[in-house]
Amino acid sequence: MTIARLALMTAAVLLCAGVSSALTVTRAGKPVAAIAIPLQPTATEHFAADELQSYLQQITGATVVIGPEQQIADSPRLLVGATQAGRALAPIEGDEPEAFVVRAVGDDLVLRGASDRGTLYAVYDFLERDLGCRWLGPGETWEHVPEQPTIELSAIDRTERPVMRYRYLRMTIPAESDPWYAATLSWAVKQRINIGSGWPQTELPDSFARRGGFRAWMAPHVINKALDPARYFDEHPEYYALRGGQRPVADRGGFQQVCTTNPEVVSAVAHALDEMFAARPEVDFMGLGQGDGTAFCECDECTALDTGELWPHPSREYPVITERWLSFCNEVARKLQVMRPGKSIYTLAYHQTFRPPDPETFRIEPNVIVQVVNSRPNYVCFVHRFEAQDCPHHARFREGIEQWVSMAPGGVMVYEYTPHSTFCAMPYPAPWKFVDDIAYLGRIGVVGYEGQSVPKLWGTYGINYYAIAKATWDPTIDADALVQDYCDHAFGPASQPMQAFMRTVDEALVAADHITDGVWTWMTPEAMAEARGHLDAAHAAAAGADAKVQERLRTWEVSFRYGEIGSEAWRTAQQGIAQSDPALLAKAIALVDEAVAYIDAQNNIEPHYAAAPGKLVKVHRTRWVRALAQMREQ
Repeated sequence: MTIARLALMTAAVLLCAGVSSALTVTRAGKPVAAIAIPLQPTATEHFAADELQSYLQQITGATVVIGPEQQIADSPRLLVGATQAGRALAPIEGDEPEAFVVRAVGDDLVLRGASDRGTLYAVYDFLERDLGCRWLGPGETWEHVPEQPTIELSAIDRTERPVMRYRYLRMTIPAESDPWYAATLSWAVKQRINIGSGWPQTELPDSFARRGGFRAWMAPHVINKALDPARYFDEHPEYYALRGGQRPVADRGGFQQVCTTNPEVVSAVAHALDEMFAARPEVDFMGLGQGDGTAFCECDECTALDTGELWPHPSREYPVITERWLSFCNEVARKLQVMRPGKSIYTLAYHQTFRPPDPETFRIEPNVIVQVVNSRPNYVCFVHRFEAQDCPHHARFREGIEQWVSMAPGGVMVYEYTPHSTFCAMPYPAPWKFVDDIAYLGRIGVVGYEGQSVPKLWGTYGINYYAIAKATWDPTIDADALVQDYCDHAFGPASQPMQAFMRTVDEALVAADHITDGVWTWMTPEAMAEARGHLDAAHAAAAGADAKVQERLRTWEVSFRYGEIGSEAWRTAQQGIAQSDPALLAKAIALVDEAVAYIDAQNNIEPHYAAAPGKLVKVHRTRWVRALAQMREQ
């Protein structure tokens, strides 16, 4: 169900006294109902009940008690988890573990899932869609909790299942001691992100365990986790890629490639994955992505599997290695099918492996999931939608992914950049683009989505993360309604100018020149000036608003002001390089330093998580300094 229908669902909650209803939860700030849990609840059921109790207290002022269902018989009940009554009143059909039911029956409200994770989703779904809570971003600043002392519910009856099975943003990092990572984890689970970040943990942190764990763990380049050079290289250097006649491992924790045709490598990797499945038996799949970069094995056995086709990178051409890499993954998958029936691996169609194999001659094992990356420089345009008909990069991307979907029985996931390092944290609120992209992916049968994201980069990116989370659960979601709902709850009296701000950016993205190096082409002086006008209007409209609205607008202001300076630096540098004008290039470098100084000053006032200045320095400043030095030498 889409956010467009949230108002209708909220209308079903009659938050006023004196209206007949099926179930009264609280009246005038006093509890009427009780929260019932199973006699022997799981950690997640306990946590779900605690979350429900906490938010009901914030909404109504009432403390609704929690107890075993057998001890709660004389009051209306909120049945959380696999209670006996809940199972009888709201059976869940099918084998989707994240399905859940929210159903009012007489004096009972059933909140249960087909799994612990589903139960937690049911509680958050009820709080959001029926009681009006919103979790627009991590932490209390981005949380909207209405105040209403009386809650009386009319008919509620819905069963939810995800359309995309796997939904991932990099917000689920096991770093409980860091308050921001704890906040992003909490936000991600409320938004039904169901993948853990990184290589699987042998022991789940408590914050993960009580949230029901994850369906899988994802990190793109994990071959060195499965075949750790620190463990194997000294005795088995032949496991690793032959390069220039040697098998070097300059950095044993880095992205060293392996010799994929060595049968001992296949066995060692399969056994390493088997060990991780033993430690984390609840997950659906493990990662088996190649290392990043281009330093693949040059031994005769590996190169014999290549077709001779070349991948055109701007620096030079590299061999396409799809057949050799997938042959390796197939070999590992066949061993795993014996050791761990029903479990899968996922690997990357990325750079040298983006081009699909010939479906007439190559078969992908059914327990291999392929994650297709809209990767630079050939298959991505950072400003346009996947279905933009005039975008040559995305035409190639669509051709590739649709072929992958047609020939990968284990399913296809997509990796989309939301941001990429070349963005340099420039402003990029693009909810319409991501909703459209995910809708396309859902229509063609993609089973999972990963947005490359940064837990400590929000600012204008937060609306993208929010939209992605909603759309991957339901790709038919209405983007206009989502943006309006987000702005209404985030910015209150400034909702209209903030919607206009985002629409201005979206129109600029549609009109922008194709670009595979950042998002610079949308940030024309005209578009930036129009967006600035809307943002200034938002500040004026929110002059008397509460502190949360002010802080949310500050985050967007910091992000956008950084972009105003940074985009001027980029345009000035391009002009200086084109004209071989050292004065312009020196001005561009000074503007970079100004942008970084601005971000640092704002962070010293209060952390904002709106931009990453190091990226702008790393990606462009060094390049421009080098170009300036060359000009002066000439």
